[in-house]
Amino acid sequence: MTITKEHFLEIKITQPGRVTGKYQPSDIDTLRLDQIIYPQDELLFDVGILPSSLTPLDEPLTVIVFGSLSHPLNTLIEARLVGALERTGHGFPLLLAIPVTDERLSRLDLASLPADWRRGILAALHTAHPGDWQWRTPAEIEPVLHDCALRYLQAKQKDHRIPEPAWQTTHIRPLNPSFTEAERYTSAEYTFHELPHHFQHYVSKALAPDERILYAARRPVTSSGKKSGLFRHENLQAGVLILTNQRLIHLAELIPPDSANIRYGFHIQIGVLERFRGVSLITIGDNILIQTEWRCRGGVTVIEWEMPAYFSAALGELVSFLKPFRGDDARMAVLVRAETPAPQTDLPQLHDPAANDPQVLIPINKTFHQFLDNTLATDEQFRAWALIPAWHEQTKTPHTLVVTHRRIFLLPDLTLNVPLANITTLEYTISILESYFAINYFENSVAKHCVISFPYPAQGPFQECIEMARRCMAVVPISQLLDDNKPFISRITAPCSASGSSK
Repeated sequence: MTITKEHFLEIKITQPGRVTGKYQPSDIDTLRLDQIIYPQDELLFDVGILPSSLTPLDEPLTVIVFGSLSHPLNTLIEARLVGALERTGHGFPLLLAIPVTDERLSRLDLASLPADWRRGILAALHTAHPGDWQWRTPAEIEPVLHDCALRYLQAKQKDHRIPEPAWQTTHIRPLNPSFTEAERYTSAEYTFHELPHHFQHYVSKALAPDERILYAARRPVTSSGKKSGLFRHENLQAGVLILTNQRLIHLAELIPPDSANIRYGFHIQIGVLERFRGVSLITIGDNILIQTEWRCRGGVTVIEWEMPAYFSAALGELVSFLKPFRGDDARMAVLVRAETPAPQTDLPQLHDPAANDPQVLIPINKTFHQFLDNTLATDEQFRAWALIPAWHEQTKTPHTLVVTHRRIFLLPDLTLNVPLANITTLEYTISILESYFAINYFENSVAKHCVISFPYPAQGPFQECIEMARRCMAVVPISQLLDDNKPFISRITAPCSASGSSK
């Protein structure tokens, strides 16, 4: 099977080729046309730069952007690389790209570029830069792309070097990588630097330092083939599907960054590979639906993720990576086996992001220390906890989420008290709009979905709870997951309140 590697780039327009409009906000939901801008030289394409690249001349790579729409100056565009034009013996290639939001051109590649586009670009280039221009495929210019991205990163970090996590490459060009060799980087890990900057930020938050990426594919904003609104199909936000040696991550952006480049946040669904049960691909209209099944004691939860149909070959690669994890023996595709997290020697202090006076937290910590001592079994090992302040819950008393090597529960009332063996998948959202931690689990063979909301500034302790929960889930003995023989399957689950009581 031939796998087509897609390159997605974030481009900044420096020269609109056709007429564009300049708009100004009129009120909260209205734009006013401020100016019609006519280009000095009319072209069939826009010209931009790849800001995350740097040639030996200390200039970014130039990009030619095709499409039916011309974009205003300084517009940021997420685009798919389709090839390049290179002048023999001179300079660097001109990248050729198509906006990912242009659904009509989603299947266009270098071989299928319209003849009038080819003639138009060559005529413009021969006028400005006479010479022998050659068409290049994305694979042919990949080394140049990687070298320029590496040069940009080195220049950016020249005065501030930060040790890279294990999954993040220190160089960009692959050196014969293999996902079965832990001392080398995988092919998927090199694609991290090709993601837009805000997705690099999200992925950096999601991955642990000791993870290795086996597979990664970015989903552009696309229409859902399954979820439909009143007059048209619902849009699915951009996202990244990542398989590591420890889990499968479905990361979806909540709202695209605005003109101020504010990152509103993301939602993540996590399947721990030790609980993987099966995978299937289903065609829905112009999309491919990948369904993965995750088991626990009492049932199975299905995670569904849609991608445009042109990702079918890449999703086939993901399926080939996932299949060895099915069943009780996952040794074939694992780089680092799951290990039991070390128990906490010192209990961390609970933190309230709204507490300006540290003295206010002294009685809260004392109270919850006592609650914890009275709740833990003799041989139960504490892993992490996080405070849910009373002001956030709008209740009289605060709650604390606790993770041990056996269960997840809420103090002081234990309205949520779930063994790790009963949990299929984890979810969390970190957003300036809303932040929460959710678990999908089975209780008496009934599927449940519990959401625990927390303040956005308190994300650090809650991410630690999520990290500890998924690590402890990975080492629960397989025998504890197979006690029930009834194959209950859940796709839709009922929510419960932030204090853990089922609705």
